[in-house]
Amino acid sequence: MTAGIDGLPLTEIETLFASMPSPASNAGAAGDGDVQQQRLYYIDFLRVSAFLLLIAYHASVAFFPDMKWLIEAPDGSPALSLIMKFPRAWRLALLFFVSGMGTWFVFRRVSSFAFLKGRFLRLFPPLIFAMCVIVVPQVWYERMYEEGYQGSFLTFWLTRYFTEGKYPDGNFTWAHMWFVAYLLSMTFVCYPVFRLLDHPRAKPVTDWFERTAASPFVYLFFLLPLVLNLALSPIFPRQTNSLYNDGAWFAVWASWFGLGFLFARHHRSLIDGLVARRWASAAMAMGLTLVLYAFSWTDLGGLSIGDYDRMTPLYKALLLALAWVMILMLCGFAALHINGPSKTVAWLNRKVFPLYIVHQTIVVAALYYVLPLGLGVWEEYGLVLFATFAGSLLFAMAAELLPGRLGLLVGLAPRTTRRSSAEEAQVQSARGA
Repeated sequence: MTAGIDGLPLTEIETLFASMPSPASNAGAAGDGDVQQQRLYYIDFLRVSAFLLLIAYHASVAFFPDMKWLIEAPDGSPALSLIMKFPRAWRLALLFFVSGMGTWFVFRRVSSFAFLKGRFLRLFPPLIFAMCVIVVPQVWYERMYEEGYQGSFLTFWLTRYFTEGKYPDGNFTWAHMWFVAYLLSMTFVCYPVFRLLDHPRAKPVTDWFERTAASPFVYLFFLLPLVLNLALSPIFPRQTNSLYNDGAWFAVWASWFGLGFLFARHHRSLIDGLVARRWASAAMAMGLTLVLYAFSWTDLGGLSIGDYDRMTPLYKALLLALAWVMILMLCGFAALHINGPSKTVAWLNRKVFPLYIVHQTIVVAALYYVLPLGLGVWEEYGLVLFATFAGSLLFAMAAELLPGRLGLLVGLAPRTTRRSSAEEAQVQSARGA
């Protein structure tokens, strides 16, 4: 099942079409009693955009003078760091939210075992392959740049990477693939809850959620990740991306994931509200952004409320509130204006998982060769950004040439699959649009 879904997003966004009306201007196109088969194109757009933004962000981190990273530019850019504080606040929240939406569309189509098996086969092989192969050059380049290591990549890979312990003291790491590990883990952790939601006894709970999410009280849902994070922070005080000791922030990411699942589950009832409140969401996002820039990310306000290195409860509240209203705003605007077929988005949607898997390795390699040139910060960032997008895209295109199911190792599932005639007709129609 999972290998054959067209588009093949990381979370397998409903690529075979959702049985729900399109939002806003498209709503009501079907006649009374008809079920309109309409793909949620705007989710594909949000997913692709979120991953491309993440790649652009990672290409910039080496130039932040206030952040330690794998390879650091000797002359950073405070301006670039300041600009990127804004997307840093919500980019991961959006990714987990969209991942949760996609998980619902897979969940509703298959049995328990098929769902769990599909999720495992879709995420675990790329995770292990990346940890053992694709991530290795990141650490090799870092050791050469920071420590003067002179051994070849093959020597480092075979003699040091697996034998000296886990990163950062050692070398073995999942690096940026922590996102995939977390997504896989929370899918299994949340699965029993997803099953319970389908039980008749859970209907009062799901009805309450639908009523609340359709009302202005939807803006208060950021309290879920906030309360869980504050409750768990005494036990897990630091954000580590290591899973086993990162309970407070795992709860945050799982909350966005779960909210995405619920919003997709009740999409028909909620989407009109998101569209209607899109400008209100935008105004809230702007207000929260101004507060954070004035009182956290700069000293313009004359009062510090915390920052990324000193996460006070107030700072966390503002950060998570900004992430939530950005999600609501982006969904509202995208559902209204970008809910149509696009060959470019469809093409990128299939390739964005391989792009994600390889992008950070290319960032680090580009930094290793660009930084010694001694160019200006913005010229260096431009070269690294171009090399990252170009190299990642070439990698994703090359993955299409892998035979059989080898593409699964780099996040690209085979195109060939068994589909029903109705599904095949719908997919072909979408491709030709």
